[in-house]
Amino acid sequence: MKSQIIRIFFVIHGIIAVLLPVIVSAEETPNYTSRIFPDPNGKLIYIPDDLGNTIPDFSHAGYEGGGVALPYVPVKETLWPVAGDNAPLIQAAIDRVSSMPPDADGFRGAVLLKQGYYKLESQLHISASGVVLRGEGQGDTGTILFGYGVFDSPDNRTTANLIVVGGKSCWDEQSGSAQPITDDYVPVGANIFQIKDAKGFRVGDTVLVVRHGNQDWIDELGMNLENKEWRWDPFSIKFDRIITGIEGNIVTIDAPIVCAIENRWGGGELVKYTDKERISQVGIENLRGLSDFDVSVRTKEYGNIDRQPYIGEEYYSDEKHYWNFIAIDNTKNAWIRNVTGLHFAYSLIGVGEGTKWITVQDCSSLEPVSGRWGGKRFTYLIQGQLILIQRCSSDKGRHSFVLSGPQACGPNVFLDCSVTVPYSSSEPHYKFVTGALYDNVIAPLTARFWQKIVIGWAGANCVFWNCEGQYLIQKPPAAQNYAFGHIGIHATVFNTYFQDLTKENGYIESWDRHVDPQSLYLEQLKNRLGEDAVKNIGYGNNSMKNR
Repeated sequence: MKSQIIRIFFVIHGIIAVLLPVIVSAEETPNYTSRIFPDPNGKLIYIPDDLGNTIPDFSHAGYEGGGVALPYVPVKETLWPVAGDNAPLIQAAIDRVSSMPPDADGFRGAVLLKQGYYKLESQLHISASGVVLRGEGQGDTGTILFGYGVFDSPDNRTTANLIVVGGKSCWDEQSGSAQPITDDYVPVGANIFQIKDAKGFRVGDTVLVVRHGNQDWIDELGMNLENKEWRWDPFSIKFDRIITGIEGNIVTIDAPIVCAIENRWGGGELVKYTDKERISQVGIENLRGLSDFDVSVRTKEYGNIDRQPYIGEEYYSDEKHYWNFIAIDNTKNAWIRNVTGLHFAYSLIGVGEGTKWITVQDCSSLEPVSGRWGGKRFTYLIQGQLILIQRCSSDKGRHSFVLSGPQACGPNVFLDCSVTVPYSSSEPHYKFVTGALYDNVIAPLTARFWQKIVIGWAGANCVFWNCEGQYLIQKPPAAQNYAFGHIGIHATVFNTYFQDLTKENGYIESWDRHVDPQSLYLEQLKNRLGEDAVKNIGYGNNSMKNR
């Protein structure tokens, strides 16, 4: 008996000895995707599709083109809160710093708001380059800006802003500079193409790579609808870029395009521009914003009734107050960090079409006050390009991490972000947003077709990487959307009236198991600029806050 037990022990031990290396090896073997993976030297390899389209390099998103630490700008004005309206006091300090000469790096100085409670009865404006508005903390004992006032306008989403940042305009296209792109097809992810005549261009020129979309393209998308309110007219997408190389008539630009340029859909052209009216090197940091609202306005109804558990829940729903904490437009190379907002109806931060190279990090939105249906609670709203939103959170938002409109053409990145108690999905939203990356985002997520509404094909050539939560990823005509390493159910309970499940699914790989590398954006950044670039934006060893 004893010998049998010994034999059984050795048999089990032998089985474990054989299987354990296999188990350990399986756990340690990286789970690379078939579309992006490193070579033996760690350099990422991008596998093209049949047309040459690749996953874009998203690492150009963010302040100064990505991988650059946000600066600390010296204080030139210091204020303490006073009784009554503080807006004139703060605006005067901003204006004084705005009139100072910029230093060699383009900075004029910071206005420091000391810890305390600042009542504001009007907006604050930053309209000059090199100005920073800084507080002493985003918590409830830090620097608190309280927006007080009643707004009753159909245009509240664009006018009811507590802080407004931006120049007078964005692109001034140079007349006569346009040259047609002569390639039959310029694929997604490319930064090289040929134009008819490059003699008028130089390395360093700021340019728009214009991707035209004709009526045939609208027909292909299925947006040639009889209902005029839902129908799309032909439109163009403009990529804001810099020329980095010219060889003959072949032009190289600094960041890839994220929507293919194809002759049959309208082709494209290269146009020079100047942007003297666009401001830069602006920052807002270490602040807490509050919007006043009418506590007597409440509702028990939930909008489109897409979230059954919340029907009948009473909540504050006043909308005649500040809709946005910070609105930034016609600005490049700027940042918003360590900011918290409460009770705003629409967004914590809205980034307009005229923006480029913006970083928003370590921000939080809490307890928005508005209805919970269409057109409200777009918490972090991107309409520009080369924008990085990282380590941010949203509570009780609808479209919390959202891009809107065709000029929200990437690369644009949401990195290491999360939601709590969502009332709808985070997503590219409205009229063919292209080139968005959702990287390690915990939220309901979609890139889909919206039927019976003008939104239509909301996003194209968007990538979801190691995200978690329910999701719905669909393939637009003549484009693609991707999900790699997504953990969650491929379905959504949000806005079901508008969804069309007959549309083809997008490219989904490694469902319910995360892939390597952990972050696509950080790995691309390391490949392009080195490990220090990753550390500069607050990460070490590719580690995520939400993991």
